[in-house]
Amino acid sequence: FNLESVYKAVVSTQSTGDVTLRDPNGGVLYSANQETEGRFRFSASVGGNYVFCFSNAMSTVTPKVLKFKMIVIAPKEADSSDMSEEDKKIKSMIGDLRNQLREVKEEQDYMEIRDTAHSEINKNTNRRVVIWAFFEFALLLCMTLGQIYYIKRFFEVRRVI
Repeated sequence: FNLESVYKAVVSTQSTGDVTLRDPNGGVLYSANQETEGRFRFSASVGGNYVFCFSNAMSTVTPKVLKFKMIVIAPKEADSSDMSEEDKKIKSMIGDLRNQLREVKEEQDYMEIRDTAHSEINKNTNRRVVIWAFFEFALLLCMTLGQIYYIKRFFEVRRVI
């Protein structure tokens, strides 16, 4: 069988992590360090349990939300000998169409994950801009009031008795 996997750290672009895929014998099939997102495919050559490990060891301070999807792709069936050539061709075309439709669906899911991540970054940035604008407003208001007070005192007539 074939396996395809897509993963994405969703909280921010600074959310990095490590991912490792090991076969049943302990051999490393895929490894990536300090990645925010990734995608890989492999064909299983050995039967057994495959181990996926997502690690947060390098950056334990920031919380992370990780989305991942794994798809198992079954091998193609053997063609039936009692089918006509046209039926075999149609069956093959249907299989190809099914695979292409699955790939489009996977790409849409991947883009949805990316959209979620970028939406979070956008919301965070907008919140910071609004907070900074209020800070600037308060600072300008204080400066204005301070200047009014200073100018009033400057032009104040003082009498010495």
